[in-house]
Amino acid sequence: MFLQQKFLSSQTIKLYTDASSELGFAVVFGKKWVAGSWHKHFTSADITLLELYPLVLATEMFGKYFANHCILFMTDNIGVVDIINKTTSTNRPIMKLVRQLVLACLKYNILFRSCHIPGYQNVIADHLSRLQIDKARLVAPWLDVAPARIPDSLRPAVLLS
Repeated sequence: MFLQQKFLSSQTIKLYTDASSELGFAVVFGKKWVAGSWHKHFTSADITLLELYPLVLATEMFGKYFANHCILFMTDNIGVVDIINKTTSTNRPIMKLVRQLVLACLKYNILFRSCHIPGYQNVIADHLSRLQIDKARLVAPWLDVAPARIPDSLRPAVLLS
C-alpha cells in the first residue's frame, strides 16, 4: 500500500501524549484517552524514556486509525524528538521502546518523524499525565467518559522493563 505524500501532524489527527516524571502518563486520540500512574520504581527513570512510552502506547493502541500515512509526532521533549528522528539511542531501555515504535509503525505502514511542541500547547495530555482528570475535562469536554483500556502487554511494567 502506498503512503499519503503529506506528513500529518499529531495536531491534525488529534493525537497528544505526555508524561510527568513523578505522577503518570497520558495519550489523547480524538475523544479517546488513556492515563495511568507510574509505579514508584519508574519515578526515578529518565524523563526521555517516560515521554517516549506514551508515543509508543499511542501507536500500538491507535495506529490502525492513522495507518498508511506519514505522521509527524509532536512532543514537548527535545530528547524524544532527536531519538525519534534518528531512531537510535545509546540508552538500552530507550532503544527497546524505539524498536517497539518502529515495529508498530511497520505493522501499520506509518512513516514517522517528530518535532517539538511547546508544553503549553499540550494542555489536555499534560493534565491527564498529572492525573488531573477534572481539569482535562474542563479543557476538553468531548473526551470519552471512561479511559480506553491499556492491554496488559502494553503496560509500563512490560514495555519499560
